[in-house]
Amino acid sequence: MKDEVILVIETIIMLAIVIFGGLFIRKIRLLDQRSTEKLSNFVVDVAFPALVFTSMLRNVDAQRLVDHWHLPVISLCIMLLGIGIGYLALPFLKKQRKESHHGSTAFVIGTPNWLFIPLPIAIALYGDDGERAVLLFNVGALLVFWSVGIWIVKGGRPDLTSLRKLAVNPGLLATLTGIVVALLFPWARTLEELDITNASLGLAVPSIIIQAMAFIGDVTVPLSMVVTGSLLAGAGARNAWNRRVIAISAIRLVAVPACVILILWLANMIGIRMASYLNTIVIITAAMPVAVTCAVVVEKYDRDVPMVTGAIFVTTLASVVTVPVIVWLVRIIGF
Repeated sequence: MKDEVILVIETIIMLAIVIFGGLFIRKIRLLDQRSTEKLSNFVVDVAFPALVFTSMLRNVDAQRLVDHWHLPVISLCIMLLGIGIGYLALPFLKKQRKESHHGSTAFVIGTPNWLFIPLPIAIALYGDDGERAVLLFNVGALLVFWSVGIWIVKGGRPDLTSLRKLAVNPGLLATLTGIVVALLFPWARTLEELDITNASLGLAVPSIIIQAMAFIGDVTVPLSMVVTGSLLAGAGARNAWNRRVIAISAIRLVAVPACVILILWLANMIGIRMASYLNTIVIITAAMPVAVTCAVVVEKYDRDVPMVTGAIFVTTLASVVTVPVIVWLVRIIGF
């Protein structure tokens, strides 16, 4: 247990250093708002889909998919739980200037950074099993983010545009395509490691393509941390430390994972059990700071941008302490 907690601390500190590197790069103006947005688009629309596709191809088979079908459902439920907690907490938070901003509060409380920070932690702890679990978790999170999430930010109005975006989301398409290819063409799993010197042209060409995609996918996590740091620098830190943001951050980092731990504990008590490493990954993901993409969404719809950027900043810093503590408590409880 001690080694696992130390590994989580080490991984989060490493990620935090890269985030602050991105913040520093923005401060010395090697990046600006426009270049940060372009880099963010590259990560989300190119590098991440490449990572997801090659990972699904490498790790998914029929039996594993049957064994882990519940992970997208769990992630969907956790996101909805966080949003519900956000709405329940509204009466206890400092009154907002606009009623239309209520959705922004519930949105940030219910939207953890479900991929780019937990992914390297899961890989460090559990290898390919951890990577596959986080990427399958991503499917349900994407569904909520681009449907219910956008809907509540806009004030509860139906939004067909967000549903269309969900249908063509590169990350979701890469996930589904990777799963389909892995199931229909099991031999394709060997392409990434294929020695093309003795292979036929029909195998050498797709092998090179898969290897190139894997190479691009490898930059996803470090670049996403640099983008996070640059966005935090752009948001500014001076206005982040107010009572409302701190309260929202506490709910996101403590109350939501505490509820998830309680639900998993009750499920274990009645005989509904998951593997220990899956419990840990689910709880770690529930304990993540606010997703950076929340800032892009609330800015687009002219909602409470200062609160959201402040919550991203505070929760990202605080997670260096809170996540290892939660992992330690999980091991004490005995999941």
